[in-house]
Amino acid sequence: MNNIIGVRSQESGVRPVVSFCIPVYNNAEAALKIVNDLLVSDDARFEVVVSDDCSTDNAKELLSQVKDPRFRYFRNEKNLGAHKNWEHSLELGQGEYLYLIMGRDKMHGENIPNLIQLLEYCRDNNVTYLKDRGRPKKSPRKIYSGIDALAAFVDYNHPTGTIFYRNYFMEIPNRGHYFEIADMYPEAYVAKELLMKGKGAFISSGLSYGGFVIDKKKIKSTVEHDVNLFETYFAPKRRTLQFYELIDMIDPALSGIFTPKELNMYFGVKFYSLLKNVSYEWYSWLRDPEQMAHYGQKVHCVTVREMVQNIRKAYSDTKAHLKENGTYTAMKDRTMHLRMLEAYFVLIPHAIVKYHAKRLLKPLGLWEVLKFVKSKLKPSRLP
Repeated sequence: MNNIIGVRSQESGVRPVVSFCIPVYNNAEAALKIVNDLLVSDDARFEVVVSDDCSTDNAKELLSQVKDPRFRYFRNEKNLGAHKNWEHSLELGQGEYLYLIMGRDKMHGENIPNLIQLLEYCRDNNVTYLKDRGRPKKSPRKIYSGIDALAAFVDYNHPTGTIFYRNYFMEIPNRGHYFEIADMYPEAYVAKELLMKGKGAFISSGLSYGGFVIDKKKIKSTVEHDVNLFETYFAPKRRTLQFYELIDMIDPALSGIFTPKELNMYFGVKFYSLLKNVSYEWYSWLRDPEQMAHYGQKVHCVTVREMVQNIRKAYSDTKAHLKENGTYTAMKDRTMHLRMLEAYFVLIPHAIVKYHAKRLLKPLGLWEVLKFVKSKLKPSRLP
């Protein structure tokens, strides 16, 4: 039987607006810090739920010390594995919205009232799936619907800051299957289901930003275990397979709902994301000593030739995949060619300029100034 510490939010007679759902496995100290950072807020409209997947460290001992009526601790009877524990943590939440948090990310609990204000706005606008991104800005929300929502949200991203509308999440009949078959991030499948019932939104509450609780240089990721650099989840091959997973999921399910032109727009957005992953992101990841240390890898200096080769291979492999599946069209081929040109003239130069600018300006303290100026020059993000 699951162990429960704390008081159920239902006992207060008031349903929380948001449940912060934290799957935990052998990261006791980081999890405790996240819980305490959230509970620093005196707002009564939220709860914090931890699903401990049979940790072998002192997670139970540390988390059992938290005596706040807004906090609930569960320990699984048996180890469920990472993805199923994500699902379980969400199912335990009782709030109108379920906010997924990984056990290594910084939280700024003093911004919870700002988040709740944005969630109440989203509830009134039938928003069923959200991403909380970065620092609060003057216009901290942007709402999408229809095919635009799918293009914006059905993707593979870091899970912290993903927010689900609970009623619809619990109604998804096959969500357990999604959490079993997903390669990396199962919320991509769940997003499709939720966005077909409502809208999606980007919000910036200021709750989650500013790095990680852990020291990434010292603590190795549990995602990969003794894997060759070119087989890791951020490698071009893996990203390409994830792209196939996305487009194969969307085309058959929604061909009767959206027009071929709309589905091609979705395909083009996702193909460009793939090109970004295999060039710009690949270049940046492999040159970052902190990231590479976290994943147990050595720094690798990606060349322009490698980025170009990755882009060309992404095109040829995708074309072959579409033909094999019977979903190849001349429209998609034209879209891929246009996106490739954009990648050559935008993504590759951007990767090189940004890397060298950061390398030169950061020691002088000018990099943060440049980022601040850039944020002020961004256009308004009102719906």
